[in-house]
Amino acid sequence: METLSYQQRIGLVIRHIEQNLDTRPDLDELARIACFSPYHFHRIFSAMVGESVAAYVRRLLLERAAMQLGHSAESVMQIALGAGYDSVDAFTRAFRAHIGMLPSEYRRRRTYRQVVRKPGEDRPLFYHEMPQCHPMEVQIKRFAPRLVAAVRHTGPYEECGPAWDKLCGTLAASGLLSAESVAYGVSYDNPDITLPQKCRMDACVSLPPHMTQTSAELRALAQHEEIILRLVGSEQEYAALHVRGSYTLLHPAYRSLFGMWFPQSGREPFNDPGFEIYWNSPHSTPEEELLTEICIPLKSHSS
Repeated sequence: METLSYQQRIGLVIRHIEQNLDTRPDLDELARIACFSPYHFHRIFSAMVGESVAAYVRRLLLERAAMQLGHSAESVMQIALGAGYDSVDAFTRAFRAHIGMLPSEYRRRRTYRQVVRKPGEDRPLFYHEMPQCHPMEVQIKRFAPRLVAAVRHTGPYEECGPAWDKLCGTLAASGLLSAESVAYGVSYDNPDITLPQKCRMDACVSLPPHMTQTSAELRALAQHEEIILRLVGSEQEYAALHVRGSYTLLHPAYRSLFGMWFPQSGREPFNDPGFEIYWNSPHSTPEEELLTEICIPLKSHSS
């Protein structure tokens, strides 16, 4: 751990929180993960992340609750308990302060069509409403886990270019970037709910299929300050939608998936962000021919 930078150490804490969101974090445990003294850890985290541990966790839980209200059949009480509140009243006050409306109103509006559209707006905000777009054809697929190298970007999604440059440059210098490499994006936040500067994304590129996280060829890569090794995909089912055209179409496509396809399909999204697959490169492909596949994990029928 002595060889890791402050950024890497706080990154370990952030990923631990994200992967254990239903377990309230213990500051001493988080300090141990980062190898900081408990006395100084909280100040270091707040300074580097821009909010306290408690505020960070509270925000992620409330934003997850908003997704659950819009796209699951769980009761408001169940969602409140899952967000760490012991009463609907306490949850309602916190939700209204953060989201700007009551949970019941948010659920009634089904989130996207009425909540997203601002007064006076008449431009299409949904992929399926855009006349220039191909008809939506959602397929149910499985994507076996694949090992990738990733760089975390925090900020507006459209400003993620430096993360991709850093990742691809490092992989190319290490001889790990080839014509067979596949680019993935893991977008954790809904920019209709989360402030753009707080949106989180992992820019990912696949590694050779014979490699594992302990492969000798990856030791130097694993020591890189900003690169992590992780898996993308799982054995469960995914709702998959191909989007052809500019990356500006991706957010409207997400709105259509969650605001139109999920309610009509009878399926519910699993509590995981899913991922995007970029099947060609913006450096060599005309914008109108870019092909992106959005993959959202599904709850099993028995869940």
